[in-house]
Amino acid sequence: MTDVDTPGLVLTEVEPGVFELLIDRPERRNALTEPMMRALADITEMVNGRSDAAALVVRGAGGAFCAGADLGVVDERRRTDTPWRWPQLMGREAELLDACEVATIAVVDGPAVGLGMGLALSCDICVIEPAGYFAEAHLALGLAPTAMAWWVPRMAGLQRARDIILTGRRVYGEEAAGIGLAARLAAAGEGPATGVAIAREIAAKPRDMARYAKLAIRLAQDEDRMTGVRRFGGMANRMHRSWVAAQGTGG
Repeated sequence: MTDVDTPGLVLTEVEPGVFELLIDRPERRNALTEPMMRALADITEMVNGRSDAAALVVRGAGGAFCAGADLGVVDERRRTDTPWRWPQLMGREAELLDACEVATIAVVDGPAVGLGMGLALSCDICVIEPAGYFAEAHLALGLAPTAMAWWVPRMAGLQRARDIILTGRRVYGEEAAGIGLAARLAAAGEGPATGVAIAREIAAKPRDMARYAKLAIRLAQDEDRMTGVRRFGGMANRMHRSWVAAQGTGG
């Protein structure tokens, strides 16, 4: 289950149902190669396939979360992307972990830049340490900040989003938590432990319903879908009650 054949990614089950994905390329500040980006879909599929899976903690090795895409990938995108066409892989930071059905928790203890910022913000809950920071790097590289145009305004508000995206300035831990880019500010060195503690809290809940809750939250961000969300919630409740009755357990 925890075997990942892609260099730079290590998936472990730290306790039953709680997984940790380590981005392990510290010599490049955990910049993602194209194989690493493609492997994220396989990893989420593996986690989704475990009925007892509850949470996935994502962090980087060596004091960085992720410095973005490897420059080789960036150069290739500049050379081959067709103008005004949606890129096949790059520019889709919002989707790299979005297919994960269980709760995802990012731990940012250093730079989360460009694609790395999008990867962290696409997680359900972000924990950041004081020295951790976000920086939108796409514009400086002559690339479009597609994912950040989705995530940052929803989390930090429109005017702050413009400031962060258009200037590319660093947003460090305390500010990031204060404006909603991170859910929790952890003490220096405590980010990984805080991430696992949150995962344990989630794992203590009925795990099938936690998956339903995550999907409902996602759908509810579109006001036009709220009727469907309510209908879906009623169905999910009935399914969970039936499952509990079949297991012969309470609650």
